[in-house]
Amino acid sequence: MQIPRLLAPFALSFATLVIITRPTSHASGLHEAIAASPDAAAIEVSRVRAHFDSVLSELGARDVNALTKAQRASRAKLLTALRAYRDRGVFPHNYDFPLRETPYFVDRKTGTRCAVAHLLALTGRDDIVRRVARANNNVWVPQLAGDTALLRWLDGHGLTLGEAARIQKPYGFVQPSPVVGTALMLTGTVALGTSLVASAWNAMANSDGHRPLGSALGLASSLVSAGMGLAMIAQPDGPRGANLAGGVAATAGVLGIALASRAILHRSAVQKAERKAQAQHRALEASIAPLLAVRGAGVEVAIRF
Repeated sequence: MQIPRLLAPFALSFATLVIITRPTSHASGLHEAIAASPDAAAIEVSRVRAHFDSVLSELGARDVNALTKAQRASRAKLLTALRAYRDRGVFPHNYDFPLRETPYFVDRKTGTRCAVAHLLALTGRDDIVRRVARANNNVWVPQLAGDTALLRWLDGHGLTLGEAARIQKPYGFVQPSPVVGTALMLTGTVALGTSLVASAWNAMANSDGHRPLGSALGLASSLVSAGMGLAMIAQPDGPRGANLAGGVAATAGVLGIALASRAILHRSAVQKAERKAQAQHRALEASIAPLLAVRGAGVEVAIRF
């Protein structure tokens, strides 16, 4: 079956993008090395919880007789809060480091704080959390040994820097579901390419909208591109670069929607003008007809425009 000439650019765009985005054997091997099973998120939560089980056991076994009464009370409240944090099971995500576990002071997408940051904010020191996250969101607690505000807070709550370092837990990279990720990547890439081709078509060859099918395809593919771009941006566990790729797809989609809409509106205006001209022509013919009949009876009629 022969592809219609108008559809050829879109078919070519689809085929080219599928070939380009097909993974090489090396990339496929890397993907298999870091890809997670569908249960990866649950496994990661269990792993982090097990860490806090161990930490709480260690902190609870420490001899605190040297601490003041106020320090012991504050320490006990923090341990209770840490247990609740563990039980809730909502932790930051590692978006950017597939090959190593990395701490995140604050989840840059969801705003979820790590355990240390959570305890700080819970006791009214969110100012320390914001400052540390701005300076280095992937900082290790021992690197904060020179932070006097943090050290004072630790001392006031009966904790040491070493204990805070023990509380901190780096997070493993959790790849999104392979089925969802693959479908999102393939659909988004094809929609982006088709939207770009359609945008070029509607900007130049079809700027007057004389090809309604091209305008419709451009509008549809651009809507998909914009939608997929927003979905990529909103993906909670997206890898590094997902926001940029989603932004490009969304921007291309919006541009394509504007160009396709312009072509459709131009076509609509032309059709409206043609209908108006035809209506005027029919009205003129209707007004001339009786005058011509009178002229046939021997009366001279002059019609001026």
